Amino acid sequence: EAKRVFNLNVYLHEVLVSLRNFIRKTKVNIEIICPSSIKINSYPGAFSQIVTNLVMNSLHHGFDKDDAGTIRILVQRDKKSLIIKYSDTGKGIKKADLQKIYDPFYTTNREDGGSGLGMNILYNIIETSFNGKIECQSAENEGVSFSIEMNNIEFVEV
Repeated sequence: EAKRVFNLNVYLHEVLVSLRNFIRKTKVNIEIICPSSIKINSYPGAFSQIVTNLVMNSLHHGFDKDDAGTIRILVQRDKKSLIIKYSDTGKGIKKADLQKIYDPFYTTNREDGGSGLGMNILYNIIETSFNGKIECQSAENEGVSFSIEMNNIEFVEV
């Protein structure tokens, strides 16, 4: 997808609108905390894939059908980096699975149509396209949190 200037807050909300058919079938509330002043010249499709993969993983793996919960997406600017803190209040990830989540084709949900590629794609986008890093912290029954740092970000001053 082409590189263009976009307001990150507005775009993140647009991504959630595109997922509303999945979100509305749940009792999960999604919060976006992102300064409206963050404008970047980047690849919106890559951001869409990152947010979509995280949200869909939370909805498919983190919450059972009637579970209520919260997903929070916190975005901050740090000099020349963009920091995204993503968390959910779901079931969390078993310790044995935590080290495998970025492996291609690894899934705990294959019987429900999981391919095991979402987190691998996410990892590669962050590492390759944004010269960044992603770290996951989780414990069973304590939700999950991802800390993402993206370094190849061209901020547009307003």
